[in-house]
Parts: sequence; structure tokens; C-alpha cells
Amino acid sequence: MRQRIPAFFSLLFLFMAAFYELPFALAGETPWDQNKPKAASYSFCMAMEDPTPAAPKGKAYFSDVFTTTDVRVLTPVRDAYIKFLQEKYAYAQDPTTFYNSVSCAKVHSMDEAASALQARLKPGKQANPEGTIETGWTYQAN
Repeated sequence: MRQRIPAFFSLLFLFMAAFYELPFALAGETPWDQNKPKAASYSFCMAMEDPTPAAPKGKAYFSDVFTTTDVRVLTPVRDAYIKFLQEKYAYAQDPTTFYNSVSCAKVHSMDEAASALQARLKPGKQANPEGTIETGWTYQAN
């Protein structure tokens, strides 16, 4: 029984270190530095708007490709894009599907991001040229 208690606390510490990002290191390792520069990633966002009598095929809005750093979850980026669309394009969406219709993709290179964006834009422009809108928006962290 006594041998299990230290093992339990060791596992508990490792669990907490992994999920709460405690800066620790094993012997011979460098501790994780929260102040070191974060690696850049590249992203773009897109949003779909439900069909209306004025736009029977609906609308699709696409941002430009932009660089992000230290954005583990793209929720702040998506929220900023939604705000931009609401202000500039009077973007409206059914509240039950609001967050499902706006998404941001994150990739590892600028070329990959540009290619993925074009792969989504091209068919949209062919199927619905007047409803496919390139906004030119990029994310600016506060």
C-alpha cells in the first residue's frame, strides 16, 4: 500500500504538468520556457450565410491568408472575423447554427494556406460568383 501512494502522486503530478503546463523538466532536459517566441502558423477563415430571397444560393465569405502566433484555439480569431462580417456585410445567421457556419483553418506554411484557400474559393466562384465574397480580412491580435 505504501508503495502505491508515491506512484499515485507521481502520476498526479505528471497529469497536472501536462494539462496545466507546469514548467518542469526531467533530469538533463531544458524546462519549457513560456517566454520563448512562439512558432508562426498560417490561417484563413470562411463563413457561410443562409440563402435569402435576395441571395437564393446564400453567400460565402472568405478572409485573406494571415499569420498567427500562439493561437492554440482559433476561437478569438473566429470571433474577430464574425464581428468584422457583422459590421461590414451585415452578416446574419441562424443562432442555432451560428458557430457551425464560421470556421478558421490553421496550416503550417503560407503556401499551404494559400492553396487551401484557393481550393475552396474556386468552386464557390464557379457555382455562385455573386455570392462568393473575398473580404481581404486578416487577423490582428490585440
